[in-house]
Amino acid sequence: MVEMTLEELARHIEGRLEGDPKRLVHGCAPLETADEGEISFLANEKYKRFMGETQAAAVIVAEDYDGPGESLICCKDPYFAFRQAMVAFYGFRRHPFEGIDSRASIADTAEVAEDVTIGPFVTVADNAKIGRGTTLYPGVHVGPDVVIGCDCILYPNVAVYDGCKLGDRVTVHANSSIGQDGFGYATHAGRHEKIPQVGWVELHDDVEIGACCSIDRATLGATVVGAGTKFSNNIAIGHGTKLGKHCLMVAQSGIAGSTNVGDYAVFAAQCGVVGHINIGDGVRIGAQSGVVSDVPAGQEVLGSPHMPISLTRRIYATFTKLPEMRTAIKKLTRTLNDLIKSMRKNDKGPAAPEKD
Repeated sequence: MVEMTLEELARHIEGRLEGDPKRLVHGCAPLETADEGEISFLANEKYKRFMGETQAAAVIVAEDYDGPGESLICCKDPYFAFRQAMVAFYGFRRHPFEGIDSRASIADTAEVAEDVTIGPFVTVADNAKIGRGTTLYPGVHVGPDVVIGCDCILYPNVAVYDGCKLGDRVTVHANSSIGQDGFGYATHAGRHEKIPQVGWVELHDDVEIGACCSIDRATLGATVVGAGTKFSNNIAIGHGTKLGKHCLMVAQSGIAGSTNVGDYAVFAAQCGVVGHINIGDGVRIGAQSGVVSDVPAGQEVLGSPHMPISLTRRIYATFTKLPEMRTAIKKLTRTLNDLIKSMRKNDKGPAAPEKD
């Protein structure tokens, strides 16, 4: 167990300590459950209510924090500082095996660096290249002509199809598939005829792919995930789509084929994007949105079909009032109909006298 003083921790995470510098701490915990040997953090105002009652040894807060709390570590970016504290106390996952397991199947023509770690029942096919420091967990399949860079981690049962390219420090979590055939068919004479998918997938440096994700190979050329982009779980990317650098995709989101996405775009949970459109740099797409056309750089959209978020919020706010609005409209309609009947009756005037 790693243990350090608050003074040492504050120095490590580049924060200003307001509290006992000699107090020992050994881990991190949420505000509401932290004990006297743990530190916590406040990066979201809705958790501020716990600040007056937390038992944490210290709380990482923003530099301009103004509120309850006797022991604080004030930082420019409290969430990143918390990340640094987590790394200091816990580090990253340590792999439970080393070397190359005798039960792995490695083709004679494959190139595997000396310090690669390969677990049991891994398959490395002809002409594949595995860079130094890479770890392949049990059940991983590396197809023919695949190139995997240095210090990558592929967790159990990941499949990387033929010809795909992974950069350095790429992580792919369990049961994800990289480079399976894209959804390409030509409908002819009532039948869906498969189009050969002869492209590949490129995952650039520092990409992390969650569990159970699927990234289609392109029909022609490459499907690309740019450097530093991170996927949650159950993400689907269609053939020929290109994502820029440092994008974020949250669980159960999907992008259809041949869509171009700029840098630093964010896709919240369960949003869907049609194919053959352009999404600009810095776009933010809200949860469960349906994106059906181009989105210019910097826009924040929500809803299905997507709209600027300010307009969508106004529309959603109206939904809860619809029953009352319906009742009011029915009353107004009845009143208007009664008024029209009355006006028509009055317009007829007195009856004309009968002729002799």
